[in-house]
Parts: sequence; structure tokens; C-alpha cells
Amino acid sequence: MHVPSESVVVDTIASWARRYVQAFPSRSGRQALHPTKPNWDDVYLGAVSILQSPVVQEVIKASYDRVLIDEYQDCEQYQHSIAMWLSCIVPTVVFGDPMQGIFEFVETKISWNTTVATSFTPAFDLVVPHRWASANTELGRWIAETRQKLMVGHPIDLRDGPITYIQSNDAFDMSLFFDGFESRSGTTAAINCWRKTCDQLAKSTKGAFQAIEEIAARRLMDFADIWDMPESTPQARADALRSLVDDAITRAAPSPEKHSDPVLDVETYAAWAKLSVDGSAMNALDVLTLERSHPLSRTFRGELIADTRRALNELVEGRHHSLVTASEAVRQRLSLTGRAPVARTISTPLLLKGLEFDHVLIPDAAHYTKQRFAAAKLFYVAISRARHSLTISSKSPILEFPVPNL
Repeated sequence: MHVPSESVVVDTIASWARRYVQAFPSRSGRQALHPTKPNWDDVYLGAVSILQSPVVQEVIKASYDRVLIDEYQDCEQYQHSIAMWLSCIVPTVVFGDPMQGIFEFVETKISWNTTVATSFTPAFDLVVPHRWASANTELGRWIAETRQKLMVGHPIDLRDGPITYIQSNDAFDMSLFFDGFESRSGTTAAINCWRKTCDQLAKSTKGAFQAIEEIAARRLMDFADIWDMPESTPQARADALRSLVDDAITRAAPSPEKHSDPVLDVETYAAWAKLSVDGSAMNALDVLTLERSHPLSRTFRGELIADTRRALNELVEGRHHSLVTASEAVRQRLSLTGRAPVARTISTPLLLKGLEFDHVLIPDAAHYTKQRFAAAKLFYVAISRARHSLTISSKSPILEFPVPNL
């Protein structure tokens, strides 16, 4: 479109709406927003009220010549209302793929066919899989054809097309992960719908694949809540940290091929003992450093350990007075910067949507057919993350999905 970058503002609907509600609080008709945990329905409804003001409409006209909204299939009812009011003020174009609208569990979700398609004049559909033009055109064509089959409820035969099918009855069949391991260059993602299964799969690979954390950092926040409890003793803090370490690091038993480190074993034991007595953030950091450095340790949730270290360090440096506020600060930074990519990851379609990987692995593909919401869409999102290769394991080569709710 040849628009200079300095003339473009990129923002989320949530952030944009919040900024305008804070700029025009009296016109929003809503209560003052919580500084760190706003009620997002209030934010969106406040923005809708503001956009009906002639004064604000003039501000919008002076600020923007056009509004482009991407990933529109993820918009919910109140966000859609904002878009509709914006479209009454300045030209507004929306982009989206209804087959990637996987947030069907949201009560205020909207239908693409009955809401979006009737609110905006359709321009055109992209039918050429451009993303695969420089990677694997045959794979791109197969994914596009599979998308069409999923939309009408036709069965998917995993033996067709340029993909690798592995017959397996075991969701934890490691051959999917390690056959051809050395020949895969670039990034690899294994995609499973269940978060706990992702963590267990990453653990089973002994950290060769990393389970990634959501930006909300729930596991870290759970740990911080226990740490900050008024009745939390040093022993309780040590127990909470041990639970977190067990959720992120696995340690192999010593063997003739893999030796332990007696000196490090003693240091680690002493660090845990000191944490159980003193209960300080510095003690906890010492424990994490020693646990990760052990020759028999394999970290499979590295982001969880890194987030925890950052939050504890905030306490040690005196920048925060509680681990909860320190963890919230870490979480806020992550929401702005995102997470650093890793070479091999295991995660859910929800967390990987919008990303792409050179190679994608789908363990136990049949479990996609059993999802309560958006089964066909989740499978499509998973397979369409692949650029160069797609490998799928399943008990049966035939997958049948219900017709998706579009």
C-alpha cells in the first residue's frame, strides 16, 4: 500500500480501546478502570459509547485515514461493535479466516457467516496459499484442500498428500519426535490440544522439545501467591518451589554412562536446606541455579524457570515488595516483548496460532476429533503452522470431524 511506516499505528483492539477510554473517561459512561486488571467488557463498552460522541468522531477522523483490523475471526461481540462504529467514521477493512476462529468457548463470540459477512461487504477470498510458495508448494496445496474438506465435514485421509503418516496407538510415541531429528533444520513444533499433555510430552523428550508458557504465566502466579501468603513459612516456600521445579525439570537416575556430581549434589541439598530455614528470594535463586546446572537435569519448561528467576530477582533487587507484584511486572514485560523463539517447541494450537514453523509434528491426531469446541478449526490451525514438512501420528489414517461452526 506504500504507506510510510511513520504514518502507521499498530495496536490491539484491547489496548486501543483502553487508551481512548482513559483519554475520555467522562464520555465512556463507565467506572474508572483498574490500573492493572481492567474489566475488558467495561473497556469495550466504554469505547463503544465514546465512538458515538461527535467530538471523538472528529478526533478519529483527524487521526486516521483508514482502519485495518486483522485476525477478525477472533473478535468477540463488543470488539465487533467497536469495529462497526469505526466503520461509520473512517473506511474500515477487516481481514480474517473463519477456519481459524478457535475461541468458540467465549460466550460473546460472533459468527463469521451471520455477523461478519453481513456487516462488511466481502472483497475477495485468498485462494492461493502464498505462504508456501517459497517453502513447499505441494504441502500448501494439500493444506488448502484439507481446509475445504474440513469446512464441509469430509473425512481426512492422512495417507494422501505430501505429509508423513505414522500409525501409532501411543500418544507418547517418541518416534514422532526423534525419527529424522538430525535432518530437521530450522524450527519444529509439536502441537497438541491439551496443555498438560504438552508438558508431559516435553518431559518425555527430556527437554529436547520445550513446552512454552502462556503470557498469563499462571504457574508462576500460583507459585507467587503461595510465596506471599502471610502464613507462608520458609518450609512452605521451599515446598512450593520444589513443586514448581518438578513441573519444569526432570532428573535422570545416575548410570555408568551418565554420572552424577557428588559435590553439586551436596551444594544443592544445602541450598534447599537453607531455603527451608531462611525462605529468602536469594535462597530460591541459588536453588534454581544449582538444579538447572546439574549434569543429570533436563529442563523441559525453560520459560517457566526463566520467568521465576526474573521475578525472584526483582525481589532481591528491591524493585518490588511481593513476589506477586514482581511476577506481574515480569508478565507485563512479556506481554509487550513476547517470548523468544525456541528451535523445538511443544504447545497448543491456541498458543501457536499466528506463528509458523519449518516442521510440524501432530501427536495422536485423533484427539483433535474429540475436542468439545472447534475441533476441525483446531486441527486446521495445527497443520497450517507447517512450512516445509508435516508429520502426523494417529491410530487410524482416517480422521472425521464435525462440520465447523462458521
